[in-house]
Amino acid sequence: MTPEDLNTMAAAKDRILSDLSSATWTLGTPVDQWDMMRKRFLRQTKLTTSTPTPAVDRLMIQATLTADPLTGQPRIKGTVMHEMSEWGEMLMRELPEDQIGHRSRPATLASGRLQLNELTKRTTGIKNNYQNLLQYSVPSNISHELLNIKRNAIMPRLKIDHEWIRHYISEHKDSSVTPGVKWGGLPDPDNDPGFYREWFEIVKAGLELALDGEHRFDAEFNFGMRARADQSVTANVISYDLEITRTRIVTFKPSLSTVFLFMPEKKGMYKDIFERTLDLFDYNRNVLFPPVHGGEVYIAAAAGLHDGEDVDIILGDDCNRYINGTQYAYDGANWETQVGTILGEPFYGTKTYFAGHYHVPSGVFDTTLDDTLVTMWVASQFLDDKGQVEIENVMERESADEDVNFMLGLRYKDNALEPRLQGLKLTTDKATSSVTLPRGRMLELTNSYSEDQSLRWYLGYLGTTVDGESILDLMEPIDGNDWRSGVVDQVISGEIVT
Repeated sequence: MTPEDLNTMAAAKDRILSDLSSATWTLGTPVDQWDMMRKRFLRQTKLTTSTPTPAVDRLMIQATLTADPLTGQPRIKGTVMHEMSEWGEMLMRELPEDQIGHRSRPATLASGRLQLNELTKRTTGIKNNYQNLLQYSVPSNISHELLNIKRNAIMPRLKIDHEWIRHYISEHKDSSVTPGVKWGGLPDPDNDPGFYREWFEIVKAGLELALDGEHRFDAEFNFGMRARADQSVTANVISYDLEITRTRIVTFKPSLSTVFLFMPEKKGMYKDIFERTLDLFDYNRNVLFPPVHGGEVYIAAAAGLHDGEDVDIILGDDCNRYINGTQYAYDGANWETQVGTILGEPFYGTKTYFAGHYHVPSGVFDTTLDDTLVTMWVASQFLDDKGQVEIENVMERESADEDVNFMLGLRYKDNALEPRLQGLKLTTDKATSSVTLPRGRMLELTNSYSEDQSLRWYLGYLGTTVDGESILDLMEPIDGNDWRSGVVDQVISGEIVT
C-alpha cells in the first residue's frame, strides 16, 4: 500500500469516527430538523439518472429542473428515447399489458430539490391524519414491552467478529459508510483491530441510549436520494415525455446504520423479536417474515394462491394476506412518517424529528424492523380475516397488486407455481448505477450486460430459469440471514447463487 493509499485510508477512518461521534441523544424534545432539511434541499441543483436495463441497448435522455408555474414547487421535465434491445423487443411483443405497465419504469430521474416536495407531502400527510392515527397506535404498556423485546434481542448479540466484518464489508463494498467513504476502502479488521474496537464501542454506547425508552435521537442525518417511478411503460412505446415531482429521501448515520457490522447473528435477532411479538400481539394467523423465513415466503405465496393455504407475509409496510386462495395486498400509508407515532415514545431513540413528528430514517438498522412491527400490530388488531377491512390513510389495499397477484417482486397471476418479474423496467434504480445528468443537455447511455445476464433477465419475465426451472426453485433456498432489498433481481441475474 502506497503512502497516498495510507493517507486516504486514515482520512476515511477519521471521517467515520467523527460522524459516529456526532450522534447525540436527549431526554427532552430534539431540535426540529425541518428548517435544516428544507434549506439543504433548496440548495441542491444536481440531476441524476441511471443506466439502461437489458431491455435497452441505448437511451438518449434530457431533463431540466424547473418549477410548477402555479404552485412554484420544483419539478423535473425531460424526454427519453430508447433504442430497444432484442430482449426488450421480444418482451414488448410477448408480455400482457398489465405485466408491462404496472410497477414499470421508463426512466430514472432524481434531484435533491425534489426531496422538498417529498418532505412536504410526508409532513402534510401526518398533520392531517394525526388525530385519526392515535386510535391505531400501540398502547404505552405494550410499546414498552415491545421495546424490551427489541433491546433484549439486540444488545447481547453485539460482538466483534473479524470474519463477519470482512463478509459485511465485501457485501457492501460499493455502498457508502458515510459521505465520501465506501465500505470497500476500509482496512481489514486483522490489520486494524483498534479502529473496529473504537467503532464498536461508539455504536454500543449509542444503542444503550437509543433503546432505553427515554432518550430521543437529537442529531442531523446524512442524506442521499433515490428516484421514484412516477411514470409507467406503455407497450411498444419507446419515447416518453417525463415529468417528475418527487424524489425519495435517504437518511443514514453510521451510529445507527452500521449496527449489523457487529451482529453476525442477525437472523437470530429478527427471529427472537418476530416470535415474541406474535405472542405479545396475540397474532394467531400463520405469519411469515422474510428476514427470518427467507425464500420460503415465495413458496408460501404460491401455496396461498394455488392450494388455498391461509398465510400472512409481512415485510416493512407490505402485508400480503392469503385467505381461501385470494390475495389481499395491504400497504402501510406514509409509513416512514407514521410509524414513529404508532409505536410511541419508547421508540423515539432511533427516529429523526422534524415538523413536530418522529419519522423513521430510511437507512438505519431498524427501519425494516420497526416498519414491520407496526404492520404486524395493525394487521393483528384491526384487519379482519375476510379481507373486507382496510383503514384509510393507515393500512390500505393495493388493488393493482391484487390484480396481478404481486408479492415482493414477483407476479403470480399467470401461474402461481411459476411466478415472474412484474413491470418492464427500461432503466435501473440502483444507487451504484446513478449518473449525473447535465441539465438541458442530451446524455447517451448504453448497457453493458453480457448475453447470459440478458437471457436470465428475459427469462425472469417468463417465469423460468436458464435450466428450465421455476423461479421458485431459485428463491426457496434463500436463507433469512441473506435476505436483502433487491434479492429477487440478484438471484435471477445470477449475482446470488442458491
